[in-house]
Formats: sequence, C-alpha cells, structure tokens
Amino acid sequence: MKKWKIYLINLARSTERLAACARQLDAHGLPYERIEAVDGDDMQNSTISDVYDFNKSSYHKRMTEGEIACYLSHVQTWQRIVDEKLDYAVILEDDILLQEGIQQGLDAIALFNEPWDLIKLAEAPIKRKVEHCIPVADFSLVTYNKVPIRSCAQVISFAGAKKLLANSSKVTRPVDVELQYWWKSELCVFGLQPYTVAPDHNLFSEIDKGQNRKKAKQSFPKKVVSGFYFLFKNKKELKKRLHKLNKR
Repeated sequence: MKKWKIYLINLARSTERLAACARQLDAHGLPYERIEAVDGDDMQNSTISDVYDFNKSSYHKRMTEGEIACYLSHVQTWQRIVDEKLDYAVILEDDILLQEGIQQGLDAIALFNEPWDLIKLAEAPIKRKVEHCIPVADFSLVTYNKVPIRSCAQVISFAGAKKLLANSSKVTRPVDVELQYWWKSELCVFGLQPYTVAPDHNLFSEIDKGQNRKKAKQSFPKKVVSGFYFLFKNKKELKKRLHKLNKR
C-alpha cells in the first residue's frame, strides 16, 4: 500500500479559508495536514535577498513578496514529502473547490504504475491541448502541449519532490511558472482528467493582496528572450517525451 498524505497550504491569518477547505475535505472523508504558508507581509528584505535577485533571474517580471512566499511555501511541502518518506502527497492551496470525483481520482492515482513526478488536478484559466493520454480507471493521465498555470492542486511524488528541491535554493520565477519549465528538473508531468479540483474564482488571491503584479517592474529584453527560449525548449523536450510515451 502506498504511503501518501494531503497537505493544505494556508496562511495563519486566513482562518476563513482554512475552515472552508476543512469542510470540503471532511465532507469527502479526506484527512489532511495543514502547512502554514510563508507570509509575504512578514518577510524581511534580508530573507528575500537570500533567495531572489531580479537581476539574476531570467523571469521578465520582478516578483512580489507574495509570489516569493508562495514559492517558499511549496518548497516546505516538497521537503515534508522527502522527510516523511511519502510515496507522494496531494498539495492543495486554500482557494480550491473539490469536485465530486475527488475520491475516485485519488484512487486512480494509486493505481497508476507508470513513472511520474507531478500530476495536475486542476486547470485554469487557459485549457491546454492534450497530446497524449493514458486511461486509468474512469480517468485519463494526460500530457499537455504546455503545462497549465496555477499551483492550486497537484500531486507530487517522492522522486518529484527531490528533483524540485534540488533546484529550489534560489527563486527565479513564480512556482506555477517554474513547473511549466518541467524539463529543468527532469519532471514527468501529467494531468488527471476529468479534473477533481477547481480554483475558487470568488476568492481574491492572497499573493495579490496589497500588491499589483500587473505593475511590477519588467524587462522587455528578458521577456522576448525567455519567451522564445520557452517555445523552443518546450517543443523540443515535448517531442522527446511523446516519443517515449508512444513507445510504451
């Protein structure tokens, strides 16, 4: 039997969100452990400078304290997976809506014997093209043409957590964007469809609270270079991955 847990990332001050998520998880009979999120409002400049330098980052926008804190919160969960020697963990942020098929979806993941590092349980706001799918029970493990944005609900394996931790000493881009660069950590990424979790669009992002990411400092040269690099590298690595999947 595989050893796994559900981790819920939640800020200490977000008590209403914690209660809302707890009600959902309890209604589905799913035990969870709360991970106290790093609070961007409490981060010191020295702490930020230890992990992030816009001038050395390839990401074109200057990251906000909230984005950096969100990344570090996820790093905490990856470390817990390794420390507790879990086969995998379901990692949820506290702005999610569990769907009716959540238990069946988790059961399907337990049956999946192909190597994997990360499984997306939600997709928003842009729907990505599916390039390959593997049926598992009443679900499909899909490979995307581009890994969806958002990190509100995903499953990380022990191997995946170790790979991510090996590349997490410095924060270079928001965590959901970082996961789109899956080849950097040699991640094997899937999505579970139909999705078992949805983002709650009625909730305001805690990352954006008090900060306007749209007005963050940007570097146009970085945007152009990183954009072309991503398109080239994603296409190249996806082609190699699909070749392997189609040989199975």
